[in-house]
Amino acid sequence: MSVSTRSEFVDFIVPLRERLDLYDPTKPSSDQPKNDAADVAKAIPQGFMDAMSVREQVFVGEQGVTIENEFDEDDQRSFHWVAFASVPARHNSQAIITADGHGQTKRHISNSTKIPIGTIRLVPPPHPPHPTPGSRHTIDALDGNLRKDSIAVHDGQEGYVKLGRLAVIPEFRKAGISKLLIDMAIAFARNNPYQVMPGWDPAKLESLRLQSDRAVTIDWKGLVLVHAQVGVQKVWRKYGFETDKSMGSWDEEGIEHVGMWRKLDISAGRRKSKVWLGGVGSPLGSP
Repeated sequence: MSVSTRSEFVDFIVPLRERLDLYDPTKPSSDQPKNDAADVAKAIPQGFMDAMSVREQVFVGEQGVTIENEFDEDDQRSFHWVAFASVPARHNSQAIITADGHGQTKRHISNSTKIPIGTIRLVPPPHPPHPTPGSRHTIDALDGNLRKDSIAVHDGQEGYVKLGRLAVIPEFRKAGISKLLIDMAIAFARNNPYQVMPGWDPAKLESLRLQSDRAVTIDWKGLVLVHAQVGVQKVWRKYGFETDKSMGSWDEEGIEHVGMWRKLDISAGRRKSKVWLGGVGSPLGSP
Protein backbone atom coordinates (compact mmCIF):
# COMPACT_ATOMS: atom_id res chain seq x y z
CA MET A 1 0.00 0.00 0.00
CA SER A 2 1.43 3.39 -0.96
CA VAL A 3 1.75 6.10 1.67
CA SER A 4 1.47 9.79 0.80
CA THR A 5 4.22 12.05 2.10
CA ARG A 6 1.75 14.80 3.05
CA SER A 7 -1.87 14.87 4.18
CA GLU A 8 -4.30 17.18 5.93
CA PHE A 9 -2.80 16.16 9.27
CA VAL A 10 0.85 15.60 8.28
CA ASP A 11 3.14 18.39 7.11
CA PHE A 12 6.23 17.66 5.02
CA ILE A 13 9.22 20.03 5.15
CA VAL A 14 12.04 19.76 2.61
CA PRO A 15 15.61 20.65 3.66
CA LEU A 16 15.67 24.32 4.64
CA ARG A 17 19.43 24.81 4.45
CA GLU A 18 20.50 28.42 5.12
CA ARG A 19 17.01 29.49 6.17
CA LEU A 20 17.71 27.78 9.49
CA ASP A 21 20.57 30.20 10.10
CA LEU A 22 17.83 32.28 11.72
CA TYR A 23 17.19 29.61 14.34
CA ASP A 24 18.71 30.22 17.78
CA PRO A 25 19.37 26.77 19.34
CA THR A 26 19.68 28.27 22.82
CA LYS A 27 16.02 29.34 22.77
CA PRO A 28 12.76 27.39 22.42
CA SER A 29 10.85 27.45 19.14
CA SER A 30 8.31 29.85 20.65
CA ASP A 31 11.02 32.46 21.29
CA GLN A 32 12.93 33.10 18.05
CA PRO A 33 13.32 36.88 17.68
CA LYS A 34 15.61 36.77 14.62
CA ASN A 35 13.09 34.67 12.76
CA ASP A 36 10.15 36.79 13.91
CA ALA A 37 11.88 39.87 12.48
CA ALA A 38 12.72 38.24 9.15
CA ASP A 39 10.90 38.76 5.87
CA VAL A 40 8.13 36.18 5.50
CA ALA A 41 9.68 34.78 2.33
CA LYS A 42 12.96 34.12 4.13
CA ALA A 43 11.62 33.11 7.55
CA ILE A 44 11.57 29.57 8.85
CA PRO A 45 8.31 27.78 7.90
CA GLN A 46 5.86 27.17 10.71
CA GLY A 47 6.01 23.44 10.04
CA PHE A 48 9.61 23.28 11.25
CA MET A 49 8.72 25.30 14.34
CA ASP A 50 5.94 22.80 15.02
CA ALA A 51 8.43 19.93 14.74
CA MET A 52 10.75 21.65 17.20
CA SER A 53 7.92 22.27 19.67
CA VAL A 54 7.25 18.51 19.80
CA ARG A 55 10.96 17.70 20.13
CA GLU A 56 11.33 20.23 22.93
CA GLN A 57 8.44 18.76 24.88
CA VAL A 58 9.68 15.17 24.51
CA PHE A 59 13.48 15.36 24.43
CA VAL A 60 14.10 18.51 26.47
CA GLY A 61 11.14 18.51 28.83
CA GLU A 62 10.83 14.75 29.43
CA GLN A 63 14.27 13.29 28.76
CA GLY A 64 16.53 16.11 29.92
CA VAL A 65 18.37 16.89 26.68
CA THR A 66 19.83 20.40 26.89
CA ILE A 67 17.95 22.71 24.56
CA GLU A 68 21.08 23.92 22.73
CA ASN A 69 21.86 20.31 21.74
CA GLU A 70 18.37 19.48 20.50
CA PHE A 71 18.79 21.50 17.30
CA ASP A 72 21.86 20.35 15.34
CA GLU A 73 23.66 20.78 12.03
CA ASP A 74 21.73 17.90 10.42
CA ASP A 75 18.45 19.80 10.76
CA GLN A 76 19.46 22.05 7.87
CA ARG A 77 19.81 19.18 5.42
CA SER A 78 16.99 16.93 6.68
CA PHE A 79 13.48 16.14 5.51
CA HIS A 80 10.95 16.56 8.35
CA TRP A 81 7.42 15.30 8.89
CA VAL A 82 5.03 16.70 11.52
CA ALA A 83 1.77 15.08 12.58
CA PHE A 84 -1.15 17.14 13.88
CA ALA A 85 -4.33 16.49 15.83
CA SER A 86 -7.50 18.42 15.16
CA VAL A 87 -8.91 20.76 17.81
CA PRO A 88 -12.66 21.44 18.08
CA ALA A 89 -13.59 24.78 16.54
CA ARG A 90 -14.80 26.15 19.86
CA HIS A 91 -11.25 25.62 21.20
CA ASN A 92 -9.46 27.70 18.60
CA SER A 93 -7.29 29.37 21.24
CA GLN A 94 -5.44 26.19 22.07
CA ALA A 95 -2.63 26.17 24.63
CA ILE A 96 0.48 24.37 23.40
CA ILE A 97 3.19 23.22 25.82
CA THR A 98 6.88 23.66 25.01
CA ALA A 99 10.06 23.49 27.06
CA ASP A 100 12.47 26.30 27.84
CA GLY A 101 16.25 26.05 28.14
CA HIS A 102 16.01 24.61 31.63
CA GLY A 103 13.60 21.83 30.70
CA GLN A 104 10.68 23.67 32.31
CA THR A 105 7.39 23.68 30.41
CA LYS A 106 5.50 26.79 29.47
CA ARG A 107 2.29 27.49 27.59
CA HIS A 108 1.74 29.68 24.56
CA ILE A 109 -1.37 30.21 22.47
CA SER A 110 -2.00 29.02 18.92
CA ASN A 111 -5.08 30.09 16.99
CA SER A 112 -4.77 27.05 14.73
CA THR A 113 -7.39 24.31 14.75
CA LYS A 114 -4.55 21.79 14.67
CA ILE A 115 -1.81 21.14 17.22
CA PRO A 116 1.52 19.38 16.50
CA ILE A 117 1.72 15.99 18.21
CA GLY A 118 4.55 14.06 16.54
CA THR A 119 7.59 14.40 14.31
CA ILE A 120 10.37 12.48 12.56
CA ARG A 121 13.30 13.48 10.35
CA LEU A 122 15.27 11.80 7.57
CA VAL A 123 18.94 12.80 7.13
CA PRO A 124 20.52 12.13 3.69
CA PRO A 125 24.07 10.81 3.30
CA PRO A 126 26.93 11.27 3.96
CA HIS A 127 27.39 10.84 7.72
CA PRO A 128 30.27 10.91 10.22
CA PRO A 129 31.74 7.58 11.39
CA HIS A 130 29.71 5.49 13.83
CA PRO A 131 30.15 6.00 17.60
CA THR A 132 32.79 3.95 19.41
CA PRO A 133 31.18 1.42 21.82
CA GLY A 134 31.04 2.84 25.34
CA SER A 135 31.62 6.43 24.21
CA ARG A 136 29.59 9.48 25.28
CA HIS A 137 28.04 12.02 22.91
CA THR A 138 25.54 14.80 22.52
CA ILE A 139 22.27 13.74 20.91
CA ASP A 140 22.70 11.91 17.56
CA ALA A 141 26.49 11.40 18.06
CA LEU A 142 27.68 13.73 15.30
CA ASP A 143 31.08 14.24 16.90
CA GLY A 144 33.30 12.99 19.72
CA ASN A 145 34.78 9.48 19.99
CA LEU A 146 33.98 7.96 16.59
CA ARG A 147 35.21 4.63 15.23
CA LYS A 148 37.11 3.98 12.02
CA ASP A 149 36.92 0.19 11.79
CA SER A 150 34.34 -1.79 9.84
CA ILE A 151 31.10 -3.12 11.29
CA ALA A 152 28.96 -6.10 10.35
CA VAL A 153 26.12 -4.50 8.38
CA HIS A 154 27.71 -1.39 6.91
CA ASP A 155 30.78 -1.85 4.71
CA GLY A 156 32.00 1.73 5.06
CA GLN A 157 31.47 2.37 1.36
CA GLU A 158 27.71 2.50 0.91
CA GLY A 159 25.80 5.70 1.59
CA TYR A 160 22.87 5.43 3.99
CA VAL A 161 20.02 7.59 5.23
CA LYS A 162 19.32 8.08 8.90
CA LEU A 163 15.91 8.24 10.55
CA GLY A 164 15.72 10.03 13.88
CA ARG A 165 14.13 12.56 16.20
CA LEU A 166 11.01 10.39 16.32
CA ALA A 167 8.88 12.00 19.01
CA VAL A 168 5.21 11.87 19.97
CA ILE A 169 3.69 13.84 22.83
CA PRO A 170 2.39 11.68 25.72
CA GLU A 171 -1.33 12.08 25.07
CA PHE A 172 -1.03 10.48 21.60
CA ARG A 173 1.49 7.68 22.13
CA LYS A 174 -1.05 4.90 21.69
CA ALA A 175 -2.76 6.43 18.66
CA GLY A 176 -0.52 5.00 15.94
CA ILE A 177 1.33 8.28 15.32
CA SER A 178 4.81 6.69 15.38
CA LYS A 179 3.69 4.14 12.77
CA LEU A 180 2.22 6.88 10.60
CA LEU A 181 5.42 8.95 10.66
CA ILE A 182 7.81 6.01 10.13
CA ASP A 183 5.68 4.67 7.26
CA MET A 184 5.59 8.06 5.55
CA ALA A 185 9.33 8.68 5.88
CA ILE A 186 10.22 5.20 4.61
CA ALA A 187 7.73 5.41 1.75
CA PHE A 188 9.14 8.77 0.67
CA ALA A 189 12.70 7.44 0.69
CA ARG A 190 11.77 4.23 -1.13
CA ASN A 191 9.79 6.05 -3.83
CA ASN A 192 12.13 9.02 -4.27
CA PRO A 193 15.69 7.72 -3.93
CA TYR A 194 17.26 10.47 -6.01
CA GLN A 195 15.59 13.19 -3.99
CA VAL A 196 17.19 11.69 -0.89
CA MET A 197 20.61 12.59 -2.26
CA PRO A 198 22.25 15.31 -0.14
CA GLY A 199 21.26 18.85 -1.07
CA TRP A 200 24.27 20.70 0.24
CA ASP A 201 27.19 22.88 -0.64
CA PRO A 202 29.87 20.78 -2.46
CA ALA A 203 32.55 21.96 -0.03
CA LYS A 204 30.42 20.72 2.90
CA LEU A 205 29.98 17.34 1.24
CA GLU A 206 33.69 17.03 0.64
CA SER A 207 34.37 17.94 4.26
CA LEU A 208 31.98 15.21 5.42
CA ARG A 209 33.62 12.68 3.12
CA LEU A 210 37.04 13.51 4.54
CA GLN A 211 35.72 13.02 8.08
CA SER A 212 34.03 9.72 7.35
CA ASP A 213 34.84 6.22 6.17
CA ARG A 214 31.12 5.48 6.41
CA ALA A 215 29.95 7.25 3.23
CA VAL A 216 32.76 7.31 0.72
CA THR A 217 30.01 7.38 -1.87
CA ILE A 218 26.78 9.33 -1.57
CA ASP A 219 24.93 6.98 -3.91
CA TRP A 220 22.10 5.65 -1.76
CA LYS A 221 21.02 2.07 -2.42
CA GLY A 222 18.38 1.64 0.27
CA LEU A 223 20.28 1.28 3.55
CA VAL A 224 18.60 3.00 6.53
CA LEU A 225 20.05 3.51 10.04
CA VAL A 226 18.49 4.56 13.31
CA HIS A 227 20.25 5.36 16.58
CA ALA A 228 17.67 3.73 18.84
CA GLN A 229 17.36 4.14 22.57
CA VAL A 230 17.90 0.70 24.08
CA GLY A 231 14.44 0.76 25.64
CA VAL A 232 12.62 1.27 22.33
CA GLN A 233 14.38 -1.28 20.12
CA LYS A 234 11.17 -3.32 19.99
CA VAL A 235 9.36 -0.35 18.41
CA TRP A 236 11.85 -0.19 15.54
CA ARG A 237 11.81 -3.98 15.12
CA LYS A 238 8.13 -3.71 14.22
CA TYR A 239 9.21 -1.76 11.15
CA GLY A 240 11.86 -4.16 9.95
CA PHE A 241 14.93 -2.75 11.73
CA GLU A 242 17.48 -5.13 13.27
CA THR A 243 20.02 -4.31 15.97
CA ASP A 244 23.65 -4.42 14.79
CA LYS A 245 25.43 -5.99 17.78
CA SER A 246 28.83 -5.26 16.24
CA MET A 247 28.19 -1.54 16.82
CA GLY A 248 27.86 -2.06 20.57
CA SER A 249 26.15 0.70 22.55
CA TRP A 250 27.02 4.27 23.42
CA ASP A 251 25.69 7.20 25.42
CA GLU A 252 23.76 10.10 23.88
CA GLU A 253 22.73 12.74 26.43
CA GLY A 254 22.82 10.18 29.24
CA ILE A 255 20.69 7.63 27.34
CA GLU A 256 22.10 4.33 26.05
CA HIS A 257 21.74 3.87 22.28
CA VAL A 258 22.34 1.12 19.72
CA GLY A 259 22.46 1.04 15.92
CA MET A 260 19.62 -0.59 13.98
CA TRP A 261 19.49 -1.14 10.21
CA ARG A 262 16.96 -1.86 7.49
CA LYS A 263 17.54 -2.33 3.77
CA LEU A 264 14.82 -1.01 1.47
CA ASP A 265 14.17 -2.20 -2.06
CA ILE A 266 14.35 1.06 -4.01
CA SER A 267 14.58 -0.42 -7.52
CA ALA A 268 11.08 0.73 -8.51
CA GLY A 269 11.75 4.19 -7.12
CA ARG A 270 15.00 4.45 -9.09
CA ARG A 271 13.15 3.65 -12.32
CA LYS A 272 10.49 6.34 -11.87
CA SER A 273 12.21 8.97 -9.70
CA LYS A 274 13.71 11.94 -11.52
CA VAL A 275 17.35 12.61 -10.75
CA TRP A 276 17.56 15.62 -8.49
CA LEU A 277 20.25 18.13 -9.46
CA GLY A 278 19.47 20.68 -6.76
CA GLY A 279 18.70 23.44 -9.26
CA VAL A 280 15.68 25.55 -10.16
CA GLY A 281 12.56 23.45 -10.29
CA SER A 282 13.92 20.65 -8.14
CA PRO A 283 11.92 19.59 -5.07
CA LEU A 284 14.60 21.18 -2.90
CA GLY A 285 15.35 24.22 -5.01
CA SER A 286 13.08 26.63 -3.15
CA PRO A 287 11.98 25.48 0.31
